Amino acid sequence: MERLADRSPELTQVLQVFDADWYAQNTEPLVFSERESKDSLAEKGRAMLQLYVESTNGTKPVAVEQPVRARPGRSRDRRSPRRAAARIIDLVEEGETLVDLKTAGRTLESGGLERHLQLSTYALAFFLLHGSIPKLRLDMLLKTAKPRLERHPTTRSLEDLGWTARLIREVALAIQTEHFFPNPSWRCTECEYFAHCQQWRGTWPSEQLIAIGDGEGVGEIAGA
Repeated sequence: MERLADRSPELTQVLQVFDADWYAQNTEPLVFSERESKDSLAEKGRAMLQLYVESTNGTKPVAVEQPVRARPGRSRDRRSPRRAAARIIDLVEEGETLVDLKTAGRTLESGGLERHLQLSTYALAFFLLHGSIPKLRLDMLLKTAKPRLERHPTTRSLEDLGWTARLIREVALAIQTEHFFPNPSWRCTECEYFAHCQQWRGTWPSEQLIAIGDGEGVGEIAGA
């Protein structure tokens, strides 16, 4: 927000805010991995912030934390979402460039930029609101031994936006009809519905699953 107001903060100010927030986060005991500690993570965080602040070079964004709301599909289509999709775009730079900032432990896998659903959603919302396809960029602050910043420019085609709109519509329809399917990931341990997903067995009879798998263990898994 300071950059938006043309008041780029000094590095010392940014680090002071980080130090205060890190102190507040550690007022209650935190569990660190064997290779990490409170001090080592603080040092890594300060290094990452210093890298990012220096990389901005005083540039002024067009918008920060820009909220957008858009409804894909036709309003009369019963299969369209009842509510507009809401997103917050991290950063908008000159030239209609939408930027998503992430921290990560490693760089993108092959094809990850093209499949990045959040960027596709940004582009779709912008297109529905303004009638043009924006430029996109994924900025990644890597938590490597020596932190580094990677900037990955990309774009989307009308076909890509159509695919994204159809996906949003189908997922919204599933939510509206209360069809929730397991989506296993590293977030499972913190999810309040973990037990429900563990108990999920679907609606297909076991004999149909056996037929599909030619009986090679599929029936045993389905009935477990």
